[in-house]
Amino acid sequence: MAVQRLVAAAVAVALMSLVLNNVAAFTPSWVLQALEDGRKRSVGLWRMCERGRDEASAGRHGQGAQPQCDTLSFGSEFTGYQESRSTVKLQFDMMRACNLMATVALTAGQLIFLLGLLELPFIARDSQWWEEAIAALFQLASFVLVIGLVTFYRIGPYTHLSYSCYVNIAACLLATLSAAMLIWNILHRRDDCLAPRVIVISRSLATPFRPRLDNDYVESPC
Repeated sequence: MAVQRLVAAAVAVALMSLVLNNVAAFTPSWVLQALEDGRKRSVGLWRMCERGRDEASAGRHGQGAQPQCDTLSFGSEFTGYQESRSTVKLQFDMMRACNLMATVALTAGQLIFLLGLLELPFIARDSQWWEEAIAALFQLASFVLVIGLVTFYRIGPYTHLSYSCYVNIAACLLATLSAAMLIWNILHRRDDCLAPRVIVISRSLATPFRPRLDNDYVESPC
């Protein structure tokens, strides 16, 4: 039961990682770019919002100005001041691909966990590969998120990372934590099972025989 609670806790942590990963993906605040004419632009993985000159002047006159947002996709090249187009394209395309792969891996891990709870004949919680498959998928999600985030080590002098990037860093850390919990549990169980089978004989067995309802020996869980 304690083992199942640990697996459930790891899956819950991975679910939080999945939520944060999607929040970071669909918010247009991955980086804040400064343009040549002084305007500001927030760029995300799938959306980009920009405040135009007329909107900026309207904001100075006390009117509420809504930024103009556009949809992005693979191959988009929205660069800031003194930024390389090829670098920005590589960064966002790599992060989009890694974000999608992490979403698929985390979702697949959740599904395998749920199928194991249903006790299907081909997916049993007592099988060795069930927990290992979940751990491998969570570790894959953590790995690809690290690869995507590393590409943002180089940004322009007038570009700054925004909150969506930090939300994705939190998602990566949670995915790593969930995978580490499962791997620790798998290795701990293997260490227990590699030990020789132990039977502890109670001293009460040496006493004169009398009817007892409880067992006088304890076996190892393996």
